[in-house]
Amino acid sequence: MRVPSTSGSVEHRSPLLAAAIAALLAAPGLAAAAGDAATPGADVAKGVTLEEVTVTSRRAEEDLQTTPISVVAIDGVELASLGLDSMRSFDMFVPNLSIGGTMAQGTAVANFAIRGIGGASSGWVTQESAVGVYIDDVLFAHPNGGLLDLLDVERLEVLRGPQGTLFGRNTAGGAVRYMTKKPSQELEGNVKAVVGNFDRRDVSGTLNVPLGDTVAFRASFASKQKDGYVKRLIDGEYAGDEAVTAFRGQLRFAPNDRLEMNLSADSVKSDQKYGTATTVSGYNASDLYPSTLYNPYPSATALAVRALTPSSVTTFPFVAAVRPANVTAAQATAIAAAAAQVDFNRWSAPGKYEVYGGPVPGSNTYDGKGVSLIVDVKLTDTINFKSLSGWRDVTQFIFNDGDRLPVVMYEDAQDLDITYWSQEFQLNGNSFGGKLNWVGGLFYFNDDAKEDRLRTSPTDGARAPQAKYIKTESYAVFGQGAFNFTDRFSATLGLRWNKDTKELQTFRLGRAGNAFVGAKDDWSNVSPRVGFEQKWTPDVMTYVSWAKGFKAGGHNDVVLNSATIPNFGIYGYDPENLSTYEVGVRSELWDHRVRANATVFYTKYDAMQVNAIQILNGTPVQEILNADATVKGFEFDAIAALTDNLTVKAAYGYTDAKYANSILAQTGGVIGPDSPFLRSPKNSYSLGAKYAQPTASGGELTFDLNYGWKSSQSGTSTPTNTVELPSYGILNGRFEYKSAGNWAVALYGNNLLDKYYLASAFDPAGPATKFSFGSTRAHDAVFGYAMYDVGRPREYGVEFSYKF
Repeated sequence: MRVPSTSGSVEHRSPLLAAAIAALLAAPGLAAAAGDAATPGADVAKGVTLEEVTVTSRRAEEDLQTTPISVVAIDGVELASLGLDSMRSFDMFVPNLSIGGTMAQGTAVANFAIRGIGGASSGWVTQESAVGVYIDDVLFAHPNGGLLDLLDVERLEVLRGPQGTLFGRNTAGGAVRYMTKKPSQELEGNVKAVVGNFDRRDVSGTLNVPLGDTVAFRASFASKQKDGYVKRLIDGEYAGDEAVTAFRGQLRFAPNDRLEMNLSADSVKSDQKYGTATTVSGYNASDLYPSTLYNPYPSATALAVRALTPSSVTTFPFVAAVRPANVTAAQATAIAAAAAQVDFNRWSAPGKYEVYGGPVPGSNTYDGKGVSLIVDVKLTDTINFKSLSGWRDVTQFIFNDGDRLPVVMYEDAQDLDITYWSQEFQLNGNSFGGKLNWVGGLFYFNDDAKEDRLRTSPTDGARAPQAKYIKTESYAVFGQGAFNFTDRFSATLGLRWNKDTKELQTFRLGRAGNAFVGAKDDWSNVSPRVGFEQKWTPDVMTYVSWAKGFKAGGHNDVVLNSATIPNFGIYGYDPENLSTYEVGVRSELWDHRVRANATVFYTKYDAMQVNAIQILNGTPVQEILNADATVKGFEFDAIAALTDNLTVKAAYGYTDAKYANSILAQTGGVIGPDSPFLRSPKNSYSLGAKYAQPTASGGELTFDLNYGWKSSQSGTSTPTNTVELPSYGILNGRFEYKSAGNWAVALYGNNLLDKYYLASAFDPAGPATKFSFGSTRAHDAVFGYAMYDVGRPREYGVEFSYKF
């Protein structure tokens, strides 16, 4: 369905903001700068060149322009110019990347997709993404807390396409790499403060301290707070608020030029007191949940849910009775629907940033801790050994007041406890006089995840307990080599063997005899990579490649006590495999003033894992189905240094994703060739410009303007409960003055055009006649409402920073 037209606006102002802007305008040297500005369209100055971009996308440092994969690399300075301090909205400036929340959970759990390939649409611990996330090359395995706050970041890299031969597990779609700044032998540091509308108050800083000639310590911290922007009419509070504290400490030990050890520990805590910024609309009283709750002749489960709501809240008396002989079931249902619709009409919020709200607001608290140790040993002049060890512990509590109504109809309280660790050993080096660059290694991953829920609905009862426990082990052997046959021609060959074992135990009150049921399986795979690279000139390179990707299978935990469903609905789904073909060109032109890169790709999916929600035996359940699919498209990006002062850039991505067959599930055909892919906008692009001007006082003025746009995309993978998220564009701007000394001040504005947009959406509501695009079945008619995760409106403020 398309999002209904809405009206209304929201705007918060900070009392500190006016004073901060005044301080910026009074800064010395700004008046002199106005007369020094370069004339637009001036001739390109001699010697203007683009800086070389160094990446480690193939486990070794190399120039981005010689890397034969589709890579986007953004350093910390550019991230600030884009107006980004977390992974939220990062995808707006990276074509063919989509980041958002998961259905019914808002942004509490991240959802990544590259070229339409992602997964984990529900965010449950039993699901995994096909996009790997890494912090300093150590796996960040779960999407919980995946919208990372960017703390002391060196650069972000987005690697499009399968990366299995060099990176950990589940990188069939690609990888997102978060590289932090390392301790150095310089005494240095910085502090930064930000104030803005929505009462934003951020403080962050970094301190780097050498502890002798061989040891250095680096500590970073951040405290960020801002108010929400979706108003709860019931109490006047705002959902979508943020309160984050983050810390990272790093210790580097380098006793000689052959040994380096980096120990890192980090902690991130966040708290949303009023839940995610989710609005609700499209209430439909004839759906399963409202008609069951309001029915004048309720079931025992409906009665238990009714008891959670004071009778004074609703216009319909919640009483149990025996149906008179002259009242049919259909008449009782009609009475219930009419009563529910009266209440729903009363509680429907008129504004696009408003909900009525339930008596208990939603909430999301996250506490994540991680430790990593990276040991790098230079065994010989040409061979290095590296050990990467990582451990992470995550606890998260999510309370979802799904319906946002004063009457309790759907609630979900979720406790997550996740602990995992990984170990990787690498050998890398070069042979045959430097002609062969190679890397090989072993990888191990161990994951224990527990999910406890109290779910409330008229079909489940009042706060009915659920539990899922899943243990995962993964082993891999991998290797890749690039052989330079000549100075201009090289070939790449890689291979990865992987084996995953998963053991699931699950429980749901009232189903499967109230006992734990489960299953255990393992899957193995061999994924190759083959590529050829040709340098036509020192500044132009082309490549072709073929790579396979793999994601292990798993277990559906429908949990229904029914003779028609074997093992109480604990049944497996197949692993997914894909093959991707790429052709790319990397070029630098006009004496290195222009950089232009393009990539064409084609991906064939075998048994893609697709999330579906269906009605089985009168109960809404979620399961993973397998389908074949194809994804094709291309990426283009360019940057040009037009003058000493002005740099412009542009990027574009196109993705055409289609299922190759219809998926047949327990209830018949659900997804077919015309069904939309989850998080796969067909077109996306970004435009940017940076202007820098020295001032008379020895400082510098910079002005950044960046715009990102995405076409419409699907909010979920199942057409019968998806929402077509409309296309939208975001404009961010930044105006900064850097003094000749060590301080700087900047004005920033995000979403300057105040665009109303959706980050995610979920619509499991009827009526049954509702349009359901791409489906062979009528739209779901379960929850009685649709949920929309709304992006932040216009934000602006002032940033002060000082380096020492």
